[in-house]
Amino acid sequence: MNKRLCSTKLEKKLIASILLSLIISYLLTLLVSTAGEAVLSHYYDASTILQDKNKEALSDFKSYITKNKISINDHDKIETWVRDYKYIDLYIFKDNKLLYDSNRYDVNNASESLLFLPSSSNNYTDISFQDQDAKIYIDSYFEYKYYNIMSSISILIGFLCFVITMLTLIRKKISYIGTLENEIKILEGGDLNYCITVQGHDELGLLAESIDEMRKSIIERLENENEARTANSELITAISHDLRTPLTALLGYLDIIEYKKYSTTEALMQYIHNSREKAYQIKTLSDKLFEYFLVFDKKNELELETFPLVDLFNQLFEEEFFMLYDQNFTFDFVPCDTMAYININLISIRRVFDNIFSNISKYADHSKPIRIRYFIEHETLIVTLENKIKQHTNTVNSTGIGLKTCSKILEMHNGDFHTEKTGDDFTVVFQLPIKLVS
Repeated sequence: MNKRLCSTKLEKKLIASILLSLIISYLLTLLVSTAGEAVLSHYYDASTILQDKNKEALSDFKSYITKNKISINDHDKIETWVRDYKYIDLYIFKDNKLLYDSNRYDVNNASESLLFLPSSSNNYTDISFQDQDAKIYIDSYFEYKYYNIMSSISILIGFLCFVITMLTLIRKKISYIGTLENEIKILEGGDLNYCITVQGHDELGLLAESIDEMRKSIIERLENENEARTANSELITAISHDLRTPLTALLGYLDIIEYKKYSTTEALMQYIHNSREKAYQIKTLSDKLFEYFLVFDKKNELELETFPLVDLFNQLFEEEFFMLYDQNFTFDFVPCDTMAYININLISIRRVFDNIFSNISKYADHSKPIRIRYFIEHETLIVTLENKIKQHTNTVNSTGIGLKTCSKILEMHNGDFHTEKTGDDFTVVFQLPIKLVS
């Protein structure tokens, strides 16, 4: 319970504001009360108002006795007058014996009450009751009425001071809360570029900072979605353009064959050959489009298998080398010699190798060796492939889908894939988590 109390900066500031407001309001109440009592005391000392009030009460009591024909022992009716006529004490005597004391009903111990009464006979007044005469003494304290009023005024002033002081101390926080409310409404209206005002280091400041970070995250997410949407649109546009060109040529060749617009059998065979080439080209492009949507489908999950790292990767590299030897490529290959196991989806990893070496086949300089290294570092497999880019490379038909596919496949394996181009040097680096053999 104690640990929870004042556990936040905002609570501490609020409690400090309350304490300071209480101290200020108490001091002001004390000052007003003291000053008011001093003024009232001076006023009563300098005037005869109390004597006049006392005479008025005495006259009114005599009239009350006469009018209501009250006897000396009719204490209930006398008590009624005392209650109605506030701020007085009434004493009734007969033959120096106390018969009535407005402060008590039991007057058997008269000597105790008489200790508080004046000894001078000038302070007693004769009065005639219905049945007999007696003496009365009236002790008035009408000034208490005004003292009570002054106390109420001082308490009210203290309360108002507390409220005003408290509002003054927390006005900045209240204003800041209003500012945050208005700024959040601006964000709700769709203006995510509006920055949230961050003030202070308490919970309100941290809340504002969190809201602003959330705003930035939403903007970043929307930008990423727009970039992905734009990239998809560009990809579809590029592949559609790439498909249209061979498809138009294919239709032209088929029209020539169907309407027998060729002149020789050799020309017919050439048109059939060209049609076949265009059909394969269309198939390649459609496979890449299918591959893109297959790999970038977020619901697609890979089934992983465990393989010996060195045996598998040496085999994968040898298969790719074999396909490129006929194109006069040479390789500077340094394999890994550390025993380890790797969890992968073999079909997807083969696709990564096919895409990488397909790019090498298209764009690498045949006269320069392809430098390949793979090794283990901190339980991570690191593979690097470096090649020189051949001059006058025609990249018009490239969509970049191969490298995007590689990146996505490696990401689905909890790995990493990136490329770097420096001058005419092109480098591919990808990483995969592995399990060392103990």
